Amino acid sequence: MEVVVLFGGIVFVVFVGAFLSARRFGVLALALAAGSVLAGLWVDTLAGRFLQFSETQSVMVPAGVIANIVLLIAPVVLLLLSGPKYHGKWDRLLSAMAIGVLTAAFLVNPLGKFMLLEGQALVVYDWLAATWQYVVTVGLVFGVIDLFLLHNLRKSEPKKH
Repeated sequence: MEVVVLFGGIVFVVFVGAFLSARRFGVLALALAAGSVLAGLWVDTLAGRFLQFSETQSVMVPAGVIANIVLLIAPVVLLLLSGPKYHGKWDRLLSAMAIGVLTAAFLVNPLGKFMLLEGQALVVYDWLAATWQYVVTVGLVFGVIDLFLLHNLRKSEPKKH
């Protein structure tokens, strides 16, 4: 149950951070992709280091899960501090919701190994586990399109003298 709360908490924090910072979806989506690659490369090393420096292993959340979350979210956190922004409220809300969903999709596999689910929660998780790669693919494609539109918007703006 603790991992389910952790999962929801991470998605909520990313949503709130994205909404308050008003950062563009494309930048944050590609940051999640970079974090996923980093996690794939370094999760075992970081988890081992975490275990070396901590006195005890957390029973609720294993070191591998913590390392995966840190590596996945770190690029997003850095880009929440700087980068291109949306200016409209609805753009910010849509972007934040989309980045929350994309974060959830990236977390399905790493956190799914440690969740004990039953009933409706298991049905929802099974559906997420079967479709996460499609959600990630669509999210990354829209992220690239968002960045492409940002680039073209800047070119088409009239020059101010």
